[in-house]
Formats: sequence, C-alpha cells, structure tokens
Amino acid sequence: MISYIPCKTALSKSKLPGLDYTFNPYFGCQHGCLYCYVPDVLKINNMEWGKFVFVKKDILNILRREILKKKIGTVGISTSTDPYQPIEKDLEITRKALIILINAGFPISIQTKSSLVLRDIDIIINKNIDIGLTITSTDSYFQKIFEPNAPPPDERIATLEELSNKGIKTWIFYGPIIPNYNDSEEEIEKIVKIALKTKSKIIYDKLNLKPNVIKRLNSMNINYHGDYSKIFSKIETICKKYNVKCEYAF
Repeated sequence: MISYIPCKTALSKSKLPGLDYTFNPYFGCQHGCLYCYVPDVLKINNMEWGKFVFVKKDILNILRREILKKKIGTVGISTSTDPYQPIEKDLEITRKALIILINAGFPISIQTKSSLVLRDIDIIINKNIDIGLTITSTDSYFQKIFEPNAPPPDERIATLEELSNKGIKTWIFYGPIIPNYNDSEEEIEKIVKIALKTKSKIIYDKLNLKPNVIKRLNSMNINYHGDYSKIFSKIETICKKYNVKCEYAF
C-alpha cells in the first residue's frame, strides 16, 4: 500500500553549493542509514527512520507548473531521500521528473546509492546531467552496520563504472567519514583509485552529529570521535598523489 502526504512545492530553493533547487520525490528513505541527519532537519521524532516512505501527492503536476515560473537553474535530485530507493522501481516518479526537467532545460545533479539509476540511462545520456554515487566505504561490513538496507558497495562501484563508461559525468560522495570505521589510509586509497578509474571527482564530508544521529550511534556503541583535520589532510594528500580532484562538501 502506498501512503501519500501533501506536497506544497516540488522545487525547493537550495542552500547547497552548486545547486539552485532540490527535488525530493519521497518523504522518508528505506535505506535507514544510522548516520542520516535528515530526520533532525525535517523534525521527525515519532517515526523510525528507514521504516516509512511517503509519496508526495501530485508532485509531478506541481513540478510542471513550477518550471514555468522559476528561473532555470541546477536541480539536485535528491538531498533528503534517495531518488532511486526501491519504491521508485514501480512508481517511476524520479524518471518522470527527469523527463520534465530535461525538456524544460534545467541542468540536473543526481545523488544516489542505487544501481536503479542505470534504468534511466536512455534519458540521461548526452544531457546536462551529472551523477554522484555515495560510496562511504568499499567494505560490505561497514555497509551492513551503518547502511543496513542500502545497496552493497560493489553494486555502487559497478554502477559508477557503467555510467562513466557511457560518457556520463560522475562523482563520488565519500561521506560521512566516521573515524575508526572508514577513514584508514587503505580505504581512502581504494576510493581514490575508483575515482581515478571513473574520471570522478570526490566530494568528502564529515559526520553531522545531530541529536538523533548521536542517539542512534550511541545505541550501537559506535565510537565516532576523531581528528577530522588529519583525516581531511590524508584525503587531500592521496588525491594529489593520483591527480584526482577532491573537495570538502560544505
């Protein structure tokens, strides 16, 4: 059964660098990542993150109306939900939104953890679209702890490679970095080599310690303390070694 919530706007103004608007087709996310700070941002306190997803009612018709009034700018898909989580396979809201935005001339930046994005290569290829895969770690053990319902790292890496091979501009979101879990020199070098192979830029980010994030990590006895300046310096050094572009997220 699909649950709906009212949709006030389809294209929200973005505060993120490089993005003018955000488009989030769903409210909630099935991946249930321990480190996700979206519940705090959206002030979700009475529902368990990862256990619900709502579809925004009539969002595509609202999008069609809004693009006629808004100035053309880059749209980030998505910033508070994965646009290619399992529910998208049947509903195709992200795919339909891409078609609307492409036809209206809006540049698009997609971020996902899912190989389902490959389904839409036919409408993405040769368009003004870049795609980022979130690769927090190459280790499936990390994924099982921190991203219990998300696709495994190997699937994400293979997706990135296929997109790159098709000539689509790609990037890696390496974050959040959790000290003692995905910040080793060996792990960083693996991710940098993937970026080199796929001609991808790396955008890295620290752990955003919102109240609910702290609660979830503490409940799992996760030690999330560390010196980010040293970690970031290590990333920059290794990226420079392989001539891979990298930048801090925010």
